Amino acid sequence: MESFEKKLYFASRMTLRLLHIRFLTFIMVSLLWGSFTLAKAQGFYFYNNGYYEPSWVLDASLNIGGMNALTDIGGSKNSKTGLGAVTLKNTHLTGGISVTATHKDWFALRLDLGVGRIEAHDSLLKGATESNAKGRYDRNLNFRSPITEAFIGVELHPLFLKDYQINDKYMPRLSPYLMVGIGVMGYRPQAYVDDRWVELRPLRLEGQGFDEYPDRQPYGTTSIIIPYGLGLRYELSQAFFIRGEVIRRTTSTDYLDDVSQGDWVDPSLFYKYLPVGQANLASRLYNRSVEVNPPRNTRPRGNIQNNDAYFSFQLRIGLVLNRERR
Repeated sequence: MESFEKKLYFASRMTLRLLHIRFLTFIMVSLLWGSFTLAKAQGFYFYNNGYYEPSWVLDASLNIGGMNALTDIGGSKNSKTGLGAVTLKNTHLTGGISVTATHKDWFALRLDLGVGRIEAHDSLLKGATESNAKGRYDRNLNFRSPITEAFIGVELHPLFLKDYQINDKYMPRLSPYLMVGIGVMGYRPQAYVDDRWVELRPLRLEGQGFDEYPDRQPYGTTSIIIPYGLGLRYELSQAFFIRGEVIRRTTSTDYLDDVSQGDWVDPSLFYKYLPVGQANLASRLYNRSVEVNPPRNTRPRGNIQNNDAYFSFQLRIGLVLNRERR
């Protein structure tokens, strides 16, 4: 009898849960439909009164472009800062998708999903005469990392802060805008050695997790990002648009390239904490200045003062989803 009562009790709870889910679903659908109806009622006509536009215009785009990074490795031969320190040769293909909701052309909310790759090599600084750049060349480190990211952002289109009238012949089709957001990215630093790429995080090249370095813990493979940048939007027609963007991402990590600390660990510790195969590899990769001819050891490994960053320049080709013909 007790077993039957338990079954009845759980069946009742399951039924109530299903009813609750259906009720919430009904409410959400009703709210969405009401919002759509209200937006439609508050819309205005677009392109010679030929197309109806709600107050929130939805669009989706495919994005393609280049990605590069600003980390402790590589840089420019004249040791500039910011984008001037970028080695263009290390630019790699990036792509993604975006969904944007734009309110009366001046304010937008967006969701972006993207993939790409960043890479840098100290060896590309061969021939540098500036002291910092020459020191990076002597250090002789390299890395690459795949990037996956997702972020939400807001846009401001200042030209549309003016309230244009329907069919206003001065209404701009080209709109510059500012963008800022917040998101998350995933990365996995690797180094090139013996004609192959090897994973760096498991090697703990800066003593992460070693008792001798209690302040250095293994780093994760995800990071918070703050993307911000500039763009241009151009309306090709009532259905299609094109955009160009430059977006920089500030990260919460200094390990996109597996380099952060300024000192070099005692290589004998690799054999204390790692399997022999990994220890052999770590002892080769933690300090590769000895591979330069003649061998050098002339600079700090990294700079713990600044987190890493990366950026992209992209072309976005998109489709407006909810403009309607009258």
